[in-house]
Amino acid sequence: MKRKQIMSLLLGAMLLFGCSSPSLESIRLSVEDAKEFEVGDTVEVQIETDPSDFELDKESFRVTKKADLSLKENTLLVVPQTAGEYQVTASQDDVTSNTLRFTVKEKENKKEDTKEDVKEETESSQQNPVKDAQGSDNAPETSSNSNSSSSDNAISWSQSDPLSVDETLQYGDLLQKSGQSVWLQGDLPQTMTNGGMILYNGDHSTFISIEDPMHLIDFGGTNAMIVGKIKQQGSSYCVVVEKAYAL
Repeated sequence: MKRKQIMSLLLGAMLLFGCSSPSLESIRLSVEDAKEFEVGDTVEVQIETDPSDFELDKESFRVTKKADLSLKENTLLVVPQTAGEYQVTASQDDVTSNTLRFTVKEKENKKEDTKEDVKEETESSQQNPVKDAQGSDNAPETSSNSNSSSSDNAISWSQSDPLSVDETLQYGDLLQKSGQSVWLQGDLPQTMTNGGMILYNGDHSTFISIEDPMHLIDFGGTNAMIVGKIKQQGSSYCVVVEKAYAL
């Protein structure tokens, strides 16, 4: 009877230990390819466990940045959604893996688009439009006079090469007769003078008067670009503001 009981106990123990799964001893993560990827790439993380046939759960993996995860046999597929340094770890049954690190960059075509957007934004902000008579912030197109004489062509009316205050006063009669809107650059004082609003030349040795009927200039103490027509004012000239830009 005792012999039968001992045999039964031994058989039960054999069945118990024979059917139980082996416990997890270690986890190791690795990447065979280069450790620098682009957003949207699929990073194949190789999984090694001891025992080798131990299957990890998807929930056992942790990634430090936003990414899509999926398991395929002994491989964790990571699809990064943002640029930066990623850290991947796995932890199950009180066993934690090594920390796998890799770097993710923006896609090249996206970087080029971003550079172009920044360039356009920078070029636009350099003009810093305040407002114009139509309430628009867009700079006017460059004016030209196809009927100008050769002496007219010596005068710049363009945004890229504006007139100075000295040039405007020098060619005032010609500019007035042309009826063209000209680009004029100079220094606005912080406050209006007794004579009203003016625009200084570079060394503040002379100035041209400003008429601002639409009240477009609400800034001062800065270099500015004025767009407008030139008209006679006593023995000198003034510019009638159509658009104004702080520089």
